[in-house]
Amino acid sequence: MRQHARPAKPIMTLDLRNDRHAPLIVVSGEVDMSTAHLISEMAEHVITRRPARLVLDLSGVTFFSAHGISALLRTQRAAESAEVTVALRAAAPCVSYLLAVSSAGIDLNIPVANAGRWSPSRLGSADRGSGPT
Repeated sequence: MRQHARPAKPIMTLDLRNDRHAPLIVVSGEVDMSTAHLISEMAEHVITRRPARLVLDLSGVTFFSAHGISALLRTQRAAESAEVTVALRAAAPCVSYLLAVSSAGIDLNIPVANAGRWSPSRLGSADRGSGPT
């Protein structure tokens, strides 16, 4: 009897929705070196339509690397050039954590709805490397 293999679960998914007030990109899964560019590419595509505002929802992100920050910076630059406002509606703890610990060295001006959950001052030596729980 031959068994059918289940399709592999995608590493990351992007969903473009038309929210009442602005286009919304919902990101779920792992944002790493192989997937992060897809966020900025989709955002840049949406930005070419010149909405007043673009909203990103990163609440479903399970892993967020420095490549994710690069994608947000590229998105921010593209939006500024097109005079489009970008905001994060929600960010998963792993996203909030990385944005907080790296904020001193980057120029990311995207407001985060749930900012303040993690900050570098709250990190003790025992917390380093384990990330948010």
